[in-house]
Amino acid sequence: MSVGTAYADSVVTGRPFGTDSVNWSTLGADQTTISNPFSFFTTDGISGNGSYASSLTGQVRVQETSWAGNFATGDFLNWNEGNGTLTLNFSSGYTQIGAQIETDGYGPFTAQICDVNINSCFTENGDSVSDNGSAIYIGIESSSPIDSVTFSITSGNNLSDFAINEVTLNGSGTPVVPEPSSLLLLGTGLLGLAVTARRRFAL
Repeated sequence: MSVGTAYADSVVTGRPFGTDSVNWSTLGADQTTISNPFSFFTTDGISGNGSYASSLTGQVRVQETSWAGNFATGDFLNWNEGNGTLTLNFSSGYTQIGAQIETDGYGPFTAQICDVNINSCFTENGDSVSDNGSAIYIGIESSSPIDSVTFSITSGNNLSDFAINEVTLNGSGTPVVPEPSSLLLLGTGLLGLAVTARRRFAL
């Protein structure tokens, strides 16, 4: 009988340097439509996909070009266009995932990020104003690899309409590694195949 390991998540409110990232400029220029669902790649080439809660599309926006808010000038944003919770899935796991976030509308708000796999959520309060670079950062960190998160707004003037900037990923993407027993089974199968082939060619 095996005993499962308990993993605890924690919230990250200061933007880390990060070892990988997702820049939304890879989805297109300013005001490019983002399909729903959509696919992307991280800077290190890890694949991922995302979706909005409704069936409608999102849009790429750029701070100070088509978005007047708290992000740094020139930041490429993933704007959900009022379509609710944004879900991001990665083909590999990270120790930390997060981004700066703000609502499309002035005033106080509460942002939320969740680790989908273990349903662990954290919130942080922000204030959406025209003050470049002051957008709050909300991230989630875990001792277990995180490969799926959601971003949402839980309170404020506009609960379904928000944007996030570049996603910061910490820790190298961790691919799924076969268990030792699976590797042993694979090795035994390959050995048997090699013996069979040798017998066949020896006839």
